[in-house]
Amino acid sequence: MKSHCLKICLSLLACLVAHADESHQPEFHAFRNGVPALGYKKEALLLKELGYDGISQVGEEGPELAKRVEAYRRNGLKVLSVYLTAEETPIDPDSYRALGDGGMIELTVREQITPELIESIRQTAESAEKMNVRVALYPHRGFTVATMPQAIDLADKVDHPNLGVMFNLCHFLINEDEKDLEGILERASPRLFSVSTNGADTDGEDWTTLIRPLDEGTFPQKRLLDALRKMALHQIC
Repeated sequence: MKSHCLKICLSLLACLVAHADESHQPEFHAFRNGVPALGYKKEALLLKELGYDGISQVGEEGPELAKRVEAYRRNGLKVLSVYLTAEETPIDPDSYRALGDGGMIELTVREQITPELIESIRQTAESAEKMNVRVALYPHRGFTVATMPQAIDLADKVDHPNLGVMFNLCHFLINEDEKDLEGILERASPRLFSVSTNGADTDGEDWTTLIRPLDEGTFPQKRLLDALRKMALHQIC
């Protein structure tokens, strides 16, 4: 498997494939926080050499995001997603417009969940849909939405088809019981937009043991990939 960068993002299609054949090749995007700061062009060339399809969870917005997107596009790679935080005011579409036609917002929730926040997320999902940009709730340790069940419950409350959830292995292992892996993925499957994974120790208690190079750690990556493959077999597009 592709390694070197600390984390990868396994980007799923809008719905999982309904058959198991070699044509299903999920894209792999390196997380920005695992990539050396080399400048957009050199980053893209490095990731292309390593075999990635692009980069995810970038922090740029607006014109600066457009510069990164263009630099990656020129080198045949994709900027998959931008990392943003939900507030009671909907996200300005101009901040992520460069991701139009297939990008994604990875959305953390740090504030208290109020009717105003729910409506704000709904409006963000609706505006993003017009640009073919999906919105995935990102469970993050220490935030209001820290677990997969919390993300799924909030997505149900917002109830917009362009709002889904993202599974993050490191946050799952530090927040939840690893025995629940297959069950939580199955529960999330109707709204699962993407999956991130990295090398990790199953009993890790901090980021030094839970965010490691992909080919390190005691967590069996095959278990996660087998669960996703099984889901793909049972979903109908």
